[in-house]
Amino acid sequence: MDLPTRGRAHEALTAFAGEWSGTEELAETPWAPASRATATCIYRCALAGFAVVQDYEQTREDGTQFHGHNVFTVDPATGNTLWYGFDSYGFPPVAPARGGWREGALHLEKHTDRGVAQHRLATDGAVLTHEIDLRLGDDLEFRPFLRARYTRC
Repeated sequence: MDLPTRGRAHEALTAFAGEWSGTEELAETPWAPASRATATCIYRCALAGFAVVQDYEQTREDGTQFHGHNVFTVDPATGNTLWYGFDSYGFPPVAPARGGWREGALHLEKHTDRGVAQHRLATDGAVLTHEIDLRLGDDLEFRPFLRARYTRC
């Protein structure tokens, strides 16, 4: 059996490496009201370059906090970028979000029993943007959930 090798998708993930902080606009969900928030994201390369690990801390304007620990890697069988996310809401990942790079942004889609989330992450110099659109329950259309802009610390 041949061991996986690092490739372009692994290398692309290293653009996130570093510490970022910024602001977020969040729409209402069944778990929380609409809000503004500040957040920090710390990304670091791990596992000999096969993964990027992210620690995320968000504080909403009412003081509510949300924390995430996320692992990004690449599926050696398909070349898809995978995102395994763990958070302080307590929903364990049934399966990773999957996707790839298009037009300079990482596009990932996560399917759960609660619905589907489409993520777009992109860096442009000292700016990182993260957008999430959700389709919850029986909804037929995606709607904006998160619009975030972070700057490199």
